[in-house]
Amino acid sequence: MARPASIQPDAILKAARRVFIKHGYKAGTALIAREAGVSEGSLFKHYKSKCNLFLAAMDVEAGKQSWEDLLMASIGAGNIRDTLESAGILLLNRLRLILPCIMMVTSSGVTIPKHHHPGRRPPPIQNMEVMCRFFKQEIKAGRMVMTSPEIQAQAFLGALSHYAWCEILFKYKPSSPDAYVRNVVDTLVKATNPHRPRSKA
Repeated sequence: MARPASIQPDAILKAARRVFIKHGYKAGTALIAREAGVSEGSLFKHYKSKCNLFLAAMDVEAGKQSWEDLLMASIGAGNIRDTLESAGILLLNRLRLILPCIMMVTSSGVTIPKHHHPGRRPPPIQNMEVMCRFFKQEIKAGRMVMTSPEIQAQAFLGALSHYAWCEILFKYKPSSPDAYVRNVVDTLVKATNPHRPRSKA
């Protein structure tokens, strides 16, 4: 008798993604197992809980370069505008995927347990810290000028989040995501260019 084909985690995630998108977070694991062609027991051998399965299934960009890694690798090198555009586009695309997932879960009345490590700040705060660290290092290198990198970080991330929310909730898009990020970055870079002419008081 031939050995049964081994269960591929990717196949489970694709099946779970299809089910969650169609039925929301309330979808049962039995339905997901049936869609994947496996038993529920096999499902839980790979994922300890429905919450873990949901997070893994909806993290469709797992394995790709993160916007944080791109940003940190570019400190003090390369063109700041290009770096911010590339990182901003990666982050905005991620927000456009994550926010609908958050809405899906909250609308079902289910609270997903905190999945970040104890003692660490929530992901949105971590994002601000990464952005702020990038700005501070570029200021130190003399490549940017700003009096409050914390506020600039919040403004940059807030602009991207606002685009994603308006698109998801109201189907409103003032421009394509890439064009929007370019304009946000252009405004930021012009305001923080250390070689720009100083206005007279």
